[in-house]
Amino acid sequence: MNAQSVTETVVRTHLQAFLERKGIAAILNDYDENARFYSEARTYRGKGEIQDFFVGFMASLPAGAIDRFSLRSLRVDGNIAYITWNVGNDIPLGTDTFVVQDGKIVSQTFAMYAVPSGAGAAATA
Repeated sequence: MNAQSVTETVVRTHLQAFLERKGIAAILNDYDENARFYSEARTYRGKGEIQDFFVGFMASLPAGAIDRFSLRSLRVDGNIAYITWNVGNDIPLGTDTFVVQDGKIVSQTFAMYAVPSGAGAAATA
Protein backbone atom coordinates (compact mmCIF):
# COMPACT_ATOMS: atom_id res chain seq x y z
CA MET A 1 0.00 0.00 0.00
CA ASN A 2 1.22 3.50 -0.75
CA ALA A 3 1.50 6.21 1.92
CA GLN A 4 -1.74 7.86 0.84
CA SER A 5 -3.73 4.60 1.16
CA VAL A 6 -2.18 3.83 4.57
CA THR A 7 -2.93 7.35 5.81
CA GLU A 8 -6.57 7.21 4.71
CA THR A 9 -7.03 3.75 6.24
CA VAL A 10 -5.56 4.85 9.59
CA VAL A 11 -7.74 7.98 9.74
CA ARG A 12 -10.91 6.11 8.78
CA THR A 13 -10.16 3.43 11.41
CA HIS A 14 -9.64 6.20 13.98
CA LEU A 15 -12.97 7.82 13.09
CA GLN A 16 -14.73 4.45 13.13
CA ALA A 17 -13.47 3.72 16.67
CA PHE A 18 -14.96 7.05 17.79
CA LEU A 19 -18.27 6.76 15.91
CA GLU A 20 -18.87 3.13 16.86
CA ARG A 21 -18.16 3.95 20.53
CA LYS A 22 -15.41 1.35 20.75
CA GLY A 23 -13.87 3.23 23.67
CA ILE A 24 -10.80 5.30 24.34
CA ALA A 25 -8.42 2.32 24.15
CA ALA A 26 -9.56 1.63 20.56
CA ILE A 27 -9.19 5.32 19.66
CA LEU A 28 -5.68 5.41 21.13
CA ASN A 29 -4.65 2.27 19.24
CA ASP A 30 -4.13 4.41 16.12
CA TYR A 31 -1.47 6.60 17.80
CA ASP A 32 2.27 6.10 18.01
CA GLU A 33 3.53 5.87 21.63
CA ASN A 34 5.28 9.24 21.25
CA ALA A 35 2.58 11.01 19.22
CA ARG A 36 1.89 14.71 19.65
CA PHE A 37 -1.64 16.14 19.75
CA TYR A 38 -1.99 19.90 19.37
CA SER A 39 -5.09 21.79 20.56
CA GLU A 40 -5.79 25.42 21.34
CA ALA A 41 -5.33 24.76 25.06
CA ARG A 42 -2.10 22.72 25.01
CA THR A 43 0.13 20.12 23.41
CA TYR A 44 -0.42 16.55 24.55
CA ARG A 45 2.71 14.39 24.39
CA GLY A 46 2.45 10.61 24.19
CA LYS A 47 -0.49 8.24 24.44
CA GLY A 48 -1.06 8.88 28.16
CA GLU A 49 -1.61 12.60 27.72
CA ILE A 50 -3.63 12.07 24.53
CA GLN A 51 -5.84 9.71 26.52
CA ASP A 52 -6.44 12.56 29.00
CA PHE A 53 -7.58 14.76 26.11
CA PHE A 54 -10.07 12.17 24.84
CA VAL A 55 -11.49 11.50 28.32
CA GLY A 56 -12.23 15.21 28.72
CA PHE A 57 -13.40 15.68 25.13
CA MET A 58 -15.85 12.77 25.25
CA ALA A 59 -17.25 13.99 28.59
CA SER A 60 -17.74 17.50 27.19
CA LEU A 61 -19.71 16.49 24.09
CA PRO A 62 -23.40 17.43 24.01
CA ALA A 63 -25.91 14.61 24.51
CA GLY A 64 -26.29 12.53 21.34
CA ALA A 65 -23.31 14.22 19.69
CA ILE A 66 -21.80 11.04 18.26
CA ASP A 67 -25.09 10.19 16.54
CA ARG A 68 -25.12 13.64 14.90
CA PHE A 69 -21.44 13.65 13.85
CA SER A 70 -20.97 14.37 10.16
CA LEU A 71 -17.67 14.11 8.29
CA ARG A 72 -17.75 17.07 5.89
CA SER A 73 -14.44 16.45 4.12
CA LEU A 74 -11.44 14.13 4.12
CA ARG A 75 -8.41 15.10 2.08
CA VAL A 76 -5.28 12.95 1.96
CA ASP A 77 -1.91 13.94 0.52
CA GLY A 78 0.80 11.35 1.12
CA ASN A 79 1.13 10.89 4.89
CA ILE A 80 -1.05 13.91 5.77
CA ALA A 81 -4.83 13.81 6.18
CA TYR A 82 -7.12 16.78 6.79
CA ILE A 83 -10.73 16.46 7.91
CA THR A 84 -13.57 18.87 8.61
CA TRP A 85 -16.63 17.80 10.54
CA ASN A 86 -19.62 19.05 12.48
CA VAL A 87 -22.06 17.92 15.16
CA GLY A 88 -25.37 19.46 14.12
CA ASN A 89 -25.78 23.05 15.30
CA ASP A 90 -23.91 22.44 18.58
CA ILE A 91 -20.49 22.19 16.91
CA PRO A 92 -20.83 23.71 13.46
CA LEU A 93 -17.14 23.25 12.63
CA GLY A 94 -14.37 20.93 13.73
CA THR A 95 -11.10 20.29 11.96
CA ASP A 96 -8.21 17.88 12.42
CA THR A 97 -4.95 17.34 10.58
CA PHE A 98 -3.19 13.99 10.97
CA VAL A 99 0.38 12.98 10.12
CA VAL A 100 0.74 9.21 9.75
CA GLN A 101 4.02 7.27 9.72
CA ASP A 102 4.42 3.49 9.70
CA GLY A 103 0.65 3.02 10.10
CA LYS A 104 0.33 5.18 13.23
CA ILE A 105 -0.73 8.77 13.92
CA VAL A 106 2.43 10.61 14.97
CA SER A 107 1.00 14.12 15.00
CA GLN A 108 -2.48 15.62 15.07
CA THR A 109 -3.91 19.12 15.24
CA PHE A 110 -7.45 19.69 16.51
CA ALA A 111 -9.76 22.68 16.59
CA MET A 112 -13.51 23.11 16.86
CA TYR A 113 -16.09 25.82 17.34
CA ALA A 114 -18.87 24.96 19.77
CA VAL A 115 -21.92 27.19 20.11
CA PRO A 116 -21.97 28.57 23.67
CA SER A 117 -24.58 26.99 25.96
CA GLY A 118 -27.88 28.81 25.78
CA ALA A 119 -26.98 30.38 22.42
CA GLY A 120 -28.35 27.46 20.40
CA ALA A 121 -31.79 28.99 19.87
CA ALA A 122 -30.34 32.30 18.73
CA ALA A 123 -27.81 30.61 16.46
CA THR A 124 -30.49 28.59 14.67
CA ALA A 125 -33.13 31.34 14.46
